[in-house]
Amino acid sequence: MGNDTSKINRTRPPSLRSGVSGRALIFGNGKLHKKFLREIRAGDYIIGVDRAAYWLIRRGRVPDVAIGDFDSVSPQEFRLIKKLIKIIRHYPSKKDKTDMELALSYARGETFIFGWSGTRLDHTFATLHMMKHHVLIDENNRIRRIGRGKTMIEKASYRYISILPYTKSITLSLTGFRYNLNRKILTKGSSLGVSNEIVGTQGVIHMFFGKAWVIESND
Repeated sequence: MGNDTSKINRTRPPSLRSGVSGRALIFGNGKLHKKFLREIRAGDYIIGVDRAAYWLIRRGRVPDVAIGDFDSVSPQEFRLIKKLIKIIRHYPSKKDKTDMELALSYARGETFIFGWSGTRLDHTFATLHMMKHHVLIDENNRIRRIGRGKTMIEKASYRYISILPYTKSITLSLTGFRYNLNRKILTKGSSLGVSNEIVGTQGVIHMFFGKAWVIESND
C-alpha cells in the first residue's frame, strides 16, 4: 500500500448549522425529538417518511414530500397529510423496499436522516447498511461512513469517536486522538476502535484500506 493522501473525504464533519441550502433532511418513522426541528434551514428539502410526515405537520413544519405506505397513521391523519403536503408518494404495504429506502432514493445531495432508529432493530440495521454519503442523527449519536483517504473531524458537541469496520477489515492511522494509531489493521467484529476521543481541536483519520463507520457519541 502506498501513502496516498490525494483523496480527502471531508475537511470537516457535515454541519447542520452551515446555512447551506440544497440539503435533504429525512425524518423517519423512528424516535424523533423536537430539537431536530431547530436544524432545519432555509432551502432544505424536507422528506417525511410515513408517520413522520404527520409528526412534522403537528409541529408546524410541512414537509416538501411525504413517502411511505402510511400504515402507521389513521385515516384522519392521512387526510391531513394529503391536504397539506403537495407531493405524496404512497406505496402499498406489500413492497420490496422499506419506506426509508424509498425516501433515500428520492433524496438528492447532502442528506441528513433523523428518526432512523427506534424499536424495530431490523429497520435500524437495514438503514445502517444503506448508508453511502448520508449522515444519521439521533438524540445522542451522529453516524457516517468513510472510505479511503483523509477525514478531518472537528471536536464538536460529541465526546466519543468510534471507528468500526464496515468492510471485512480496514487499515488506518489516527492523529489528534487520545489513542492514536499508525497503519493499524482493524477487523470486523473487533471493539478496538470504540470510545476514542479528540484531544485537541480536531482529529485526523487516514484510511489506507476499506470502509468504516464513524460514530460520534455522547453518554
